[in-house]
Amino acid sequence: MNAESNRYLLIGEFDSFLIGLFSRRGEVIWVSSLEEALNQTGAFTAIMLEKNKFSQEISKELSTHYPQTPIIVSNGDRPNEPPPAVRFVPFYKLLSEEIEREEKLARIELRVEELRRVHSDAKRMLILLHDNPDPDSIASALALRTLLKRNKQTAIIGHLGEKVSRPENVAMIELLEIDLEKLVPKDLKEFDSIALVDVQPTFFGNLLPEVDTVIDHHPPSGSYKARFCEIKSQEGATSTILTCYLRAAQVEISERLATALLYGIKTDTISLNRDANPDDIEAFTFLYPLANLALLRRIERAEMPPKELKSFAQALANYWIQNNILFVNLGKVEREYLIPKMADFSIQVKGIEWSVAFGIVSNTHLVISVRNVGYVKSAGRIVRDLFKDIGSAGGHRSAAKAIVPITRLKKVIGSTSQASIKKWITEIFSRALVEKTDSDN
Repeated sequence: MNAESNRYLLIGEFDSFLIGLFSRRGEVIWVSSLEEALNQTGAFTAIMLEKNKFSQEISKELSTHYPQTPIIVSNGDRPNEPPPAVRFVPFYKLLSEEIEREEKLARIELRVEELRRVHSDAKRMLILLHDNPDPDSIASALALRTLLKRNKQTAIIGHLGEKVSRPENVAMIELLEIDLEKLVPKDLKEFDSIALVDVQPTFFGNLLPEVDTVIDHHPPSGSYKARFCEIKSQEGATSTILTCYLRAAQVEISERLATALLYGIKTDTISLNRDANPDDIEAFTFLYPLANLALLRRIERAEMPPKELKSFAQALANYWIQNNILFVNLGKVEREYLIPKMADFSIQVKGIEWSVAFGIVSNTHLVISVRNVGYVKSAGRIVRDLFKDIGSAGGHRSAAKAIVPITRLKKVIGSTSQASIKKWITEIFSRALVEKTDSDN
């Protein structure tokens, strides 16, 4: 909301200096009583309530009358059980640029209350992740459960894929004692409320045409029904969105949760070097002193089994470069995480702008991981254009992933031999990236 459209309702005895400051930020309506406040018309950016005017009853009346307007109490002491969507801000913050952040958090807190109402009647809810849970999705699920004031009995964190195998992710789950259940599609009927984090319903095909909540940082994907939806593709991690929600709702963030969220942001943005924006940096900075950094180092230094190191070495012996794209074929792999790990490693090669790593997982799917240097075309857009009609695909500017069932792959290229897949992958990426470059010039 820009300065021309900002409107503030101030209730109580405020210093003229403060009113002057707010007048510079927008229109100010200054009243002395609740009755006058309730007689105003139009929408307000925020309601500023002088501390001597605050009471639970007054805040409830204001919230009922202005349901979409955050309430900020000036210089008031925060009660043990503050009313929903009411913030208590020290006077010095009202005089600084920090008030803008407080207004933002106050507006987000209204969204949090909306989210809580969606799941308030659920006896047993599911927080569902994508099939290959990563630190960002796991941390976000843990944060959502905390935000909704639930526990592992009333809010299950689950996924439909194979057992988590990436060493760092296994270490995160074990060291932070996170309960993560492996489900099958029929299990979904056992829950009376479903929330998706770090993924959208279209990822699951037609399995979930309607859900209660979707919170994700990936670009919007397809059409679906959700009672509450928060898609912020400008954020580098879903953990950033949930950290902001927790702060807005003034929820105490434990050391365990802070460590998980910090790791989620760190991995999805590669330590703030990939697709990170100011919100990611602010969330990271906020979480850093709250997290257990020694435990985080143990998670990051999880051991790789010698067998998988051998797979890595074999893959590196089978790479090729074309049009500044480094391709790596891992062949048949037991652990899917080796594919994105190889893509991450390959993008570091001098002179390379794109890396494409791929392999067949469980003899059922071709998994493709794509990385780029960040200042070229969007990896997510290119992957969606190439694979959206034959599998699931998505991602961000510098990282993307596609999964293609082997049965569909065979219909497209006529064969699932390694030679055929290698030729096909090389051709479609080389053509797509050259076409993108030519069309932009």
